[in-house]
Amino acid sequence: MQTITNGPQTAPARPPAKLPPLNIRPRRRFLRISWYFLGVIVHVFLIDILLSRWRLTRWYPRRSGMRRWIAIARSFRGLAVQMGGVLIKLGQFLSSRADILPVQITDELAGLQDEVPPAPLPYILATIVAELGADPADLFDEFSPTPVAAASLGQVFFGKLRDGREVAVKVQRPRIDEIVEIDLRAVEWAVRVVRHYPAIKRRADLLALFEEFKRVLLEELDYLQEAQNATAIRGNLASMPGVYIPEPYPELSTRRVLIMERISGIKINDIEALERAGIDRNELSHRFYRAYLHQWFLDGVFHADPHPGNLFVRVEAPAASALVPAAEPASRNGTSDTPPTGSARPGTPCTLIFIDFGMVGRLGSRAMDALRQGTVAVATNDPARFVQALDHLGVILPGADRRPIVQATTILFRHTYDRSIRELTSAEVAENVFGEVEHLVRDLPFQMPQDLIYLGRAVSMVSGMTTALDPDINLFETLRPFAQELVTRESRDGDWVERARKELTSAGQILATLPRQMDDFYKAANRGELQMRVDLSRLERSMRRVERATGRLAGAIVASGLFVGGVLLRINTFAAEARWAWAAAALVAIWTLWPRGER
Repeated sequence: MQTITNGPQTAPARPPAKLPPLNIRPRRRFLRISWYFLGVIVHVFLIDILLSRWRLTRWYPRRSGMRRWIAIARSFRGLAVQMGGVLIKLGQFLSSRADILPVQITDELAGLQDEVPPAPLPYILATIVAELGADPADLFDEFSPTPVAAASLGQVFFGKLRDGREVAVKVQRPRIDEIVEIDLRAVEWAVRVVRHYPAIKRRADLLALFEEFKRVLLEELDYLQEAQNATAIRGNLASMPGVYIPEPYPELSTRRVLIMERISGIKINDIEALERAGIDRNELSHRFYRAYLHQWFLDGVFHADPHPGNLFVRVEAPAASALVPAAEPASRNGTSDTPPTGSARPGTPCTLIFIDFGMVGRLGSRAMDALRQGTVAVATNDPARFVQALDHLGVILPGADRRPIVQATTILFRHTYDRSIRELTSAEVAENVFGEVEHLVRDLPFQMPQDLIYLGRAVSMVSGMTTALDPDINLFETLRPFAQELVTRESRDGDWVERARKELTSAGQILATLPRQMDDFYKAANRGELQMRVDLSRLERSMRRVERATGRLAGAIVASGLFVGGVLLRINTFAAEARWAWAAAALVAIWTLWPRGER
């Protein structure tokens, strides 16, 4: 179990007069990271691409795929823990993408959050002196020398200011700017190599996705920006009961040192501690989900890193202190493995707390409008409107046929609408959905816009967190009233008259031209001039498959005939002729099985 505790405080220490410089070795670091990515690229090319082209070797990539990728994820985690920096952030980013990566791989990478070793204390104290202009002993009455959290970019310590306020002090790692710059160059090199692969190039602009990742990561290095983010989201969620954002103190902070209000509570994924405290996990999961719906669809600014280390639950019952005993802090914000004692009645009042606003996503007005439309479509079980919202988000490739997407969405809605998370994740539902949409989704023209990668990450993490809190939660129960609120707000907006005028004008234009269009349609039908639009690329792929199948069938017939002929010749003592027939049969069989650019 893990709970935030009030760790022991000590008198602030003073940094040494002179510290030896940290030896980063930029070229060696760049080459080591680049060499690792090169090894992964070569591995994927030789086994997952090259061997998959030949029918005789195709079985190996398929059978060994999961085992090999788990080994790659494990080796990456080991390198990330050793090297730190951007690799930790990249691993944490990938570990949250359960929507695109198998759970075995995300589980392998999930441990990165708790495996970051702390930086030496003297360098941290030196950073405080350089940034705040005074020794910690002159700034704090108390300062704990043991970090309560060690992340990839910084560390968090507990302290008490001279005016008595208890604070959390977030300090950047020494020379982290240089480390991030080196790591980003290495990652960019790998991205530039693989982005030209057709399967990737068709679905996403990998370089643009990397630029978005880089932009947000560099923002995380500016703690004044993080304080502004926390202040903005704190104001946006101020009216939401049971949700709290700790107050930052920007007047006491700098770009590399952030001082904020200290909080205490239970880590949100510590289910046993929540049960002992009497927390209603169903209500907590709905509250957590509503908080993100509010950020996504009403504010346009959202907390983009909702992993368990950034989410806590503070018990508000009178006897809360008995449920969260003091213990030695071990991880972010003073977490400890000491189990809470005592008990409380179910439904104990509590507060959901968000921390760490270095990674914040922002949505433009167009994206927010599309998301609102998608939410209303899901709440009202309208597949066509949902596909239209995806189109407005830029998720669907330009010029793609929307009809198979609507068909697949209709089937998906039919099997998933108004079901709990436990029902949605059952094998029966998955088999039913896959069985019906397999022929539709194989070539669906989706892409990933770069401005939505953190939204997709947050959606994936929020979904996983709500499921962990309460597997029986029905998210439609929260989504329907929220969608109704969206419709009500839009109807109250000041420009509703203008929108209504545009809608009526559009409808009037359709009604005015409809009789003429119908007349043209029937005239063309009578003359036999109706034209049908065909997806030529899909038709060409189907024709190539048919041609290959026909050629292989013919080759198999010829090879079988030669083989049987050779057997008859051998029976009739024509041994030399039989060997020629068998050799010809073998050549025909090789020609038949030889791969010819299958897709």
